[in-house]
Parts: sequence; C-alpha cells; structure tokens
Amino acid sequence: MAINYSVKKKVDKSGTTPIERYYAVPKAMQSAGDGIDERDIALEMEQISSLTAGDVLSVLELFSGRIAGHLRDGRTVNIRGLGTFFLGLTSEGVATPEECTADKVKVTRICYKADKALAKKVKDATFFSMQLKAEKEKEK
Repeated sequence: MAINYSVKKKVDKSGTTPIERYYAVPKAMQSAGDGIDERDIALEMEQISSLTAGDVLSVLELFSGRIAGHLRDGRTVNIRGLGTFFLGLTSEGVATPEECTADKVKVTRICYKADKALAKKVKDATFFSMQLKAEKEKEK
C-alpha cells in the first residue's frame, strides 16, 4: 500500500525574499479510530508466529513498563531493529549553574530515534496523492 500525502503551500523565508513553495505533507487515509493499535499488531503476530495474541499483548505491556523504568533511571534504551529511546529534559533559566538544582529539572518528552534498518524499510515506501488525483479528475 502507498503512503498518502497532500500538498500544502508554505512560505519559504530562508532567502532574502519570501517565496511561496508547495510541499508534500503526510495525509492519513483513515478516519478517527481506524488506526492500527497493539491488538491489531498482536493478531497479526499471532498469525506469523507461535505466540498467541494474548502473549504478544502481555509482552508489549511489560516491555513499555521496562522501557519507562530504565528511562526513569536516566538510561537510554536501544532496541535492535526498533530504535533508541531517551529523555528530553529542561529546566527554568537561572543566573548561575549552582541555581540549576534537581527540583528545577523536568522531563519534557520521551525522544525516539529509529534504528537504521527500520528507517530504511519505511523510506522505501511508495507514495500516492489522493488529493492530486481528485484535482485531476475535476479538471476532466
């Protein structure tokens, strides 16, 4: 299946004169609630392995809990074939390094960098614009 995209107009301000440009942006082909969730993945994995869907769901639940535990301990988590998880931190701005104490630090997000092999599998995707197809059909 191809990845659907739409075309959006944006202003490119990188040069001396702003220029209108058109860029591809991802466009989900599903309505709300039609995405893939862990149960769908579990059923797919049940079909191609000796695991039951329940086994897969149990592993996924335990897996996310263990990742969270290691991140809370300040470690990065590298899952071969999937990628690396690590924390993004911030604090309020202070005048001196000594004022930047632990009580001022907070987690801003959980970051993820895809494994090169996973990224390659996704980057080899094909693309299709339902938007452009519809516009061409209107012209006819």
